[in-house]
Amino acid sequence: MIPAPPWVRHVVTVLILANGWGVASAIEPAARSTPAALAEFRSPIDVALVGEGRWAVTANATSDTASLIDRRAACVADERPVGRRPVAVTAAGLHGVLVVAAEEGDLVRLDIEAGRLVETGRLHLGYEPRGVAVAPDGSQAFVTLSMSGGLAVVDLDRLRLLTVIDVGRLPRGVAVSPDGRALAVSCAAGAEIVLVDVGTREIRSRHSFHGINVGPPVFTAAGGTLFFPWTYEAGSHPSKGNIRRGWVTGSRLGRLDLADASDSGVSGGQLRGLTLDVAGAAVGDVTGLLVDEGPDGTRRDILVTAGGTHELLWLTDAVGEDREPLPFTQISGSEVMDRKLAADQARFRRLELGGRPQGIRFSSADRRAVVANYLLDSVQEIDLDTFEVVGSVPLSPPGPRSAEAELVRHGETIFLDARRSLDQWYSCHTCHFEGGGNTVTFDTLNDGSAGTPKTALPLYRLADTGPWTWHGWQDDLRASLRNSLVETMQGPEPSAADIESLLAYLARLEPPPSPFREADGDTAAAIERGAALFHAERTGCTVCHAGPLGTAPQNHDVGLGAAGDRYPTFSPPMLAGLYRKTIFLHHGRSRSLEAVLAGPHGPDRSVGLDPLTAEEVRDLAAYLRTR
Repeated sequence: MIPAPPWVRHVVTVLILANGWGVASAIEPAARSTPAALAEFRSPIDVALVGEGRWAVTANATSDTASLIDRRAACVADERPVGRRPVAVTAAGLHGVLVVAAEEGDLVRLDIEAGRLVETGRLHLGYEPRGVAVAPDGSQAFVTLSMSGGLAVVDLDRLRLLTVIDVGRLPRGVAVSPDGRALAVSCAAGAEIVLVDVGTREIRSRHSFHGINVGPPVFTAAGGTLFFPWTYEAGSHPSKGNIRRGWVTGSRLGRLDLADASDSGVSGGQLRGLTLDVAGAAVGDVTGLLVDEGPDGTRRDILVTAGGTHELLWLTDAVGEDREPLPFTQISGSEVMDRKLAADQARFRRLELGGRPQGIRFSSADRRAVVANYLLDSVQEIDLDTFEVVGSVPLSPPGPRSAEAELVRHGETIFLDARRSLDQWYSCHTCHFEGGGNTVTFDTLNDGSAGTPKTALPLYRLADTGPWTWHGWQDDLRASLRNSLVETMQGPEPSAADIESLLAYLARLEPPPSPFREADGDTAAAIERGAALFHAERTGCTVCHAGPLGTAPQNHDVGLGAAGDRYPTFSPPMLAGLYRKTIFLHHGRSRSLEAVLAGPHGPDRSVGLDPLTAEEVRDLAAYLRTR
């Protein structure tokens, strides 16, 4: 018998109803970032195909479960709790999958037995795992640990951790080459693709570019080319002209020809990019990616899910001589798609799926793409020969939901909708990834000045963190939300009901639980010392950062103002979820907590007290990462 995993402290009863629904009930909620009201939805964020395509398994982000879909019967056969916020799933063998539960910190192995999901192993990795891939021979799994900058190498036979490779800041997606010799990791902070040698477990090369929200990489079948989606961030303020030129954000498809990559190390190879935005009808929040090279090898079909614009993009890249390839250019690329390509239905098409399509997999047996649709609460099937939706399986049981669930879900839908912006270039989520911040600065003009870009503030429990904006000039939250939709996004006027729904969602969005709270030994001792320092009068931290969220309702002058600022004081940003940040302070120039505390925001420069020693800086930073 397999020992009960830690999450079984929550009372779980799974009812398998006659119509094939697997319904998790009587689950005592755990601490998690997703609003509790959304647990009434499944919200599939990724999907895997197993059993030669017979079964699909989804990672359901808001219900903390995995669902098993019988593709022949087009119904849900089973559902099983897996831990807080599952975000990725991949096939592992003919009848098994691996699920990553990010906020639980676990890698979970599930097998399909008699049409049911059975947990056959669990490995706690911590540090918010995000992506997972399995070696072609099935011997190892590779899991990105986003909060430690590591790539975990796992022995699948014994389900134990072999080693962790330091790959860079915020690693999220990972892929294994078809020959099993190379790994590709997409890192969101700094925006780069990192190639790793599987045999030596050493970095082979790094390939940097400009952007945010880098999606998962995908190798071609032959392994000579790597593709990945991402959002290009151009840095301009959001005027109508700048938005329409792609000078604020844009959606891109990246390509790396591995034959160009250098074996020696740090920068070899040439990255290329293809803009996916059509003039007047851009693309928002590209995430999922599928590459099919076809049976004859003369064409390469590339499919990209665009959650912000609720669609699936299909591109055909010709392979071989006398064929017109896709116009990949320099990595930053042109602002809008080439008019000829945009009008060529034989090479580029867009399919409206609704909701928020995310993870995507290819079923070679019937030439179908299987898509996890987060907001539709379903798995959709697309025939790749006709490029039409030919099936959809809802994951939640039928019936009415609570008024609170419907209200919060509508607010989440607005938050994730790029069509709320001018010509649908970006959503709220584009800049506030999963409700938090991001890895670059933005010049949104919401502080009354131009040319003063600032980091994106997290939006957790937004109603409790006023006054709002970095300078704290906005004391009307509803007006602030409207301002974001109408001025920052240059979108249509929202209704009063829209604002109430968006407020309900953001007011219930909790800071994610910090994985750094699990520390022991010397680190735990440092955290304890750091906590004492934080609350000591000699540091002055709690003058501005008080309460569970670490903020305050008053503005303060902490010596960080600049000549171009319209307002001289600052509203203390919350400290909850601080561990997720990679750039700090309003200008984002500090790249670590240690740099903040020893430099521009140490007690000597912010409140006129004594500076911290080097050891105190380390201890205080260790504590702040647990917030």
